[in-house]
Amino acid sequence: MGATEEAYFTPVVPMDFTYNYRVGHYLQRYLDGFKEKKVLGAKCPECGQVVVPPRKYCGSCNKVREEFVELSQEGTLENFTVGHVTLVKGKLNEVESPYLVGMIKLDGADNLLLARVEGLPVGEAKTGMRLRAVWKDQAEGDYSDLDHFEPV
Repeated sequence: MGATEEAYFTPVVPMDFTYNYRVGHYLQRYLDGFKEKKVLGAKCPECGQVVVPPRKYCGSCNKVREEFVELSQEGTLENFTVGHVTLVKGKLNEVESPYLVGMIKLDGADNLLLARVEGLPVGEAKTGMRLRAVWKDQAEGDYSDLDHFEPV
């Protein structure tokens, strides 16, 4: 009786599909703000915390946040990572040069916003550095309108 032979294969499964997703009232207001190149957060009436993107309920007080506030276009880089690949339709692709993805605390917000950081070599990124938002020339109310952040 011979040894059991195991065979492995790696299937390539393209992930190309379209679906409709309703963002809801809070994220729709957030995206509407993008049309005017504004970043909107939601403020808790009880504890005063402001979160971005806006969320309906406060995680600390469980109160409904009903007030939308415009946040600063500037903030502080709290953390970051360096990307070496992109994922497009389920396929990993090498990039020509590494890129930065940062966790940014906008002035006036109490949480962090995830965004791409450009305008500096990846080796020069440091937590605590000041960044500002860079918008696409023609904003259309889409997540991609807020293109990236760059050093102030």
